[in-house]
Amino acid sequence: MIRAVLFDFDGTLANTLPFYVKAYDQALQKLGFKWDERKIVQNCFGKKEIDICKALGLPEKTQEFTNSYFSAVKELFKQAQLFSDTLETLEFIKNKGLKIVIITFAYRWYIDQMIKQYNLDNYLDLVISTDDVDKAKPDPEAVLEAVKILKIKPDAVLVVGDSKSDILMGNSAGSKTVLFFIKEYELFYNFKEIKKASPTFIINNLTKLKEIINKKYQIYE
Repeated sequence: MIRAVLFDFDGTLANTLPFYVKAYDQALQKLGFKWDERKIVQNCFGKKEIDICKALGLPEKTQEFTNSYFSAVKELFKQAQLFSDTLETLEFIKNKGLKIVIITFAYRWYIDQMIKQYNLDNYLDLVISTDDVDKAKPDPEAVLEAVKILKIKPDAVLVVGDSKSDILMGNSAGSKTVLFFIKEYELFYNFKEIKKASPTFIINNLTKLKEIINKKYQIYE
């Protein structure tokens, strides 16, 4: 029996991935780098600012890069939108009496800003950011911490995300996992590679979570 749904935020509840590309691009250009979108995704997504600068051979520029990147995020993400079916899906889950959690690799200041921007407070029972755990995805620490706080078992939750690390995290915790993947994500991820992580379900529309929660289990392509 499902008792909680644990969502990744970026690329799952909100269509923010293109804005990350723009924010990284602005910060990189200030360091003299002009990369195409795919190179930005490959070298920046899922990485800390200090590691990006080390890979660039410019560890001494970490603070400058971080400041530029954070400034771009704060400005650009004002334009980002939730997916069209996010609120409908959250409303359904809430009305079912299930807990709703956000687990994100992002910083606390960022996720708090976005929750406020989208007025999501009333839907959420818990938020776990990268600042709240010692080990980031794909380590299961965040999921295990969430179920501990909620006082439920890992196998009673759905972990929903758009990346391989989300699926590996949920699987490692012993939870059911849902890969949310849309055609636009082909720029950001290799779908065949993510499928190797063995998500329990694959959906291309958040409303399909209704069928999963209602125990009409299927694999969606």
